[in-house]
Amino acid sequence: MIEVEVKAKTDPTIKEKLESIGARKIRTEKQEDIYFNAPHKDFKITDEALRIRKTPTKALLTYKGPKIDEKSKTRQEIETEIPNPKKMTRILESLGFKKAHKVVKEREIYQLDDFKATIDKVKGLGTYIEIEKDIKENEDYAEILNKIYKIYKKLGIQKGFQRKSYLELLLE
Repeated sequence: MIEVEVKAKTDPTIKEKLESIGARKIRTEKQEDIYFNAPHKDFKITDEALRIRKTPTKALLTYKGPKIDEKSKTRQEIETEIPNPKKMTRILESLGFKKAHKVVKEREIYQLDDFKATIDKVKGLGTYIEIEKDIKENEDYAEILNKIYKIYKKLGIQKGFQRKSYLELLLE
């Protein structure tokens, strides 16, 4: 799967704008992401990510490949639910993976047609909006990317886009 995603710095008033263009709020949840670095390569250099995400209802193990363009955060994403994040952490550490950093955020999740929009209040960084859509690996992501930028234009956002992950921003 390819996650086509564009992120921008914003402020809390974006909620009203999102709803005014037809977005429907799904839920709000606290997310805690624990990022790991590999023993055999440095994910900071290879532009990859491996994390365990904990929410109030589930935990996920996610691998993100390198970004595939210069404008967005579009990349391969492989994700699976894990029943026991503590044991998964022990497995990863036993294999030589090291905890790199923790990212904590409150995420408001919206649905806008076939796109997901999230408003994130990230501890230590502020408020961001992400608009994304998952596609198959053989689909053309450029068309989806253009649609995402059109949504941002409707929201009045035409600059301030951020390619870096929250982890990268926190480590600066």
